[in-house]
Amino acid sequence: MKMNPWTLSVLLLLAGPLGADPDWHVEYPDSFCVVEGSTATIPCSFTHPAVHRRTSVVVERVVWCPDHKICHNPTPNVYDSSNLRADSRFQYLGDLAGNCTLKIIKTVKRDAATYRFRFVTKGDKYTGPRGVRVNVTDGEFVKVRSSVTDHVVKEGGQVTLTCTSACSFHQLDVHWYRNGHALSEKGPALHLSNLTNDNAGDYTCSLDSSGQNTSAPWSLVVLEDEDGEDVKVRSSVTDHVVKEGGQVTLTCTSACSFHQLDVHWYRNGHALSEAGPALHLSSLTNNNTGNYTCSLDSSGQKTSAPWSLVVMEKKSGWRVTVPVVLVLLAVVLLLLAGLVFAKRRCTVNRKRWELQRKSAIQLSTSNAIPRGQPLDRNMRSSTARLFAEPNSSSDSSSSSSDDEIREH
Repeated sequence: MKMNPWTLSVLLLLAGPLGADPDWHVEYPDSFCVVEGSTATIPCSFTHPAVHRRTSVVVERVVWCPDHKICHNPTPNVYDSSNLRADSRFQYLGDLAGNCTLKIIKTVKRDAATYRFRFVTKGDKYTGPRGVRVNVTDGEFVKVRSSVTDHVVKEGGQVTLTCTSACSFHQLDVHWYRNGHALSEKGPALHLSNLTNDNAGDYTCSLDSSGQNTSAPWSLVVLEDEDGEDVKVRSSVTDHVVKEGGQVTLTCTSACSFHQLDVHWYRNGHALSEAGPALHLSSLTNNNTGNYTCSLDSSGQKTSAPWSLVVMEKKSGWRVTVPVVLVLLAVVLLLLAGLVFAKRRCTVNRKRWELQRKSAIQLSTSNAIPRGQPLDRNMRSSTARLFAEPNSSSDSSSSSSDDEIREH
């Protein structure tokens, strides 16, 4: 049976140099899926005859390409050691000696493909035929799962939190947060041991450092190892005063575990609809202000001491209080009273001056001095003062008096 020369050439390219297999080999992981937006690492290793025979064959070029059997030129590739203009989201973490690991940063839907690795020596070349299939899925179902059935763990205990999604977390760059603050630990599983109250809080996981694909919070309550059966309310905030619109988590603690306990919550003695070891209060308003207590049963026999919460209103601007209004009103009334008093005093002085003027005119008329007879100095000054208006200068008063006398 004759074989087409082109078909034979393709088979030789797939298998590598004739007679070299199995010394020519690329080891891929199993196919896996990646959550869109996350970072994935594809572990990979390769060998060639020079490794086994300890010869001086040197690898000169390495290539990663999607959805192609051979990865030879001019096949589109995601990484080529001879081309520095390759896609920056694909980073080659391997070397030229046997490590061909590839990292994909911030995956997108179009990254879904079957990836193959090809390496070239001075005289030969080889492409791993199997490849690795990478599927990209939505990251809407990222969750935190716990190794314990309850959210309450005794002080000194341990718990393992696992970040899960719709697909495998093979080599994913998983980040962990407590109360919104990034933790140093990374990876799909978070191991917490020798627990103290510092470990209590809301835990979330994200499939990348940007925090776009983030899980819902998982609350951990660390129960202090106390003697007796004291029931207490503990808070996620250090102060009893919280700003309007803020949030706070109250935790009912006791010396024993709260596993399956019937915990009830009260505000100002009135039962709340929420039940359980933790009471989450968000978008706080003045209606949330009050004294909170918790009880281990509906009878209220084992009830904690009250924990007071004060919700401080947001100040929208300067407020005019009642005392300030009263002071301003009193000042205005005093000013009005002063104006009225001043006006009345001025009117009285005016009337008094008119009376004096009329009297002076009558006196001047009854004691008329013959025309042409000069007045002595005392008579001139006295007559001028009678005719002078209030607050007028002495010069103008004297001149007016002389005019009046000359007319008569």
